[in-house]
Amino acid sequence: MTFSFQHPVSVQELGESLANFSLDRESVLFALSRLPDEHSINKVTIEYEIQLLKILSVGWGISYFMEDHSEKSPLIKKFWDVLFEFSKNLSSVTSLTIGKEVDYFRALKERIDIYLRALAEVPHVKDPASVIGPTFARLCGSMDNVHVIMAGNRIFHLSLEGVKHFLESVFSDASDLPTQPAYPDRQYGAVEC
Repeated sequence: MTFSFQHPVSVQELGESLANFSLDRESVLFALSRLPDEHSINKVTIEYEIQLLKILSVGWGISYFMEDHSEKSPLIKKFWDVLFEFSKNLSSVTSLTIGKEVDYFRALKERIDIYLRALAEVPHVKDPASVIGPTFARLCGSMDNVHVIMAGNRIFHLSLEGVKHFLESVFSDASDLPTQPAYPDRQYGAVEC
């Protein structure tokens, strides 16, 4: 079954909107604001990693919630195309600023691999956030900090919910969207970027 659009909007516009949502700072700042002021928490690293996790979570959400729909592939392609262009521009500006080569898109790909390996180690996990949060905390250098783990869980869930609500608002027949959070594995677009 394919979705029918409630509003006249193209798959390209949807992909751009979801890419913009993945880059939006509001939920990132919300998650950061929940962290206590501890010297052991490197908020700069957490802010960097949480933005990467949000982008990946939105990508997984698109793949999961659009599963079995003809719009899935072109929507995912547009989403990652927009992020590739953004990454290219960000990398260029950052490289010029700091005088060192930076490849933001490569960082996204590396994080995909890290999260997928972590999930593969626990193949029957009921809630992927129970793996995502600790993996996020490890990437932030705060492996045992419950606040950092919860920040990763929070951004993962907020991103998936945002994608679901966005798709429900755009498509008139969203009743067949899955209701549970996505299990981000290879079939959910993680290797499609």
